[in-house]
Amino acid sequence: MSERRYVDPKTGEVVDDVEIRPFTDVLRELGEGATLSELSEDFYDLIQRVQDTGKPGTLSFVLTVGFDGQGRIQVKEEIKSKLPEFARPTTRFFIDRQGNPSRRDPNQPELPSLEDRRQLKESNR
Repeated sequence: MSERRYVDPKTGEVVDDVEIRPFTDVLRELGEGATLSELSEDFYDLIQRVQDTGKPGTLSFVLTVGFDGQGRIQVKEEIKSKLPEFARPTTRFFIDRQGNPSRRDPNQPELPSLEDRRQLKESNR
């Protein structure tokens, strides 16, 4: 890792070769631990959906860091996941004489149903 230098904006004190705190330590403290839990759960859900659909998905984590001018930073996190969608079946319809969608072909004669056949049979007795 390259050498880093920190200059305290309030005192001007210079610290050479600073020890950088591991990001995972900071991540555990964001949102009092809720951020790490949410990321873990979202990542798990993403993995499951990718396996179920065979399609890719995304999980984005963005940190916005601001400085308050009094020696403190403000960190706001944003988590977005885009789970892949399941394939939806296509349903085909005919257009009837009224212009409405119909599953039945309006140009094809209608076959008698079982109920129609029972009624015909009973009426011939």
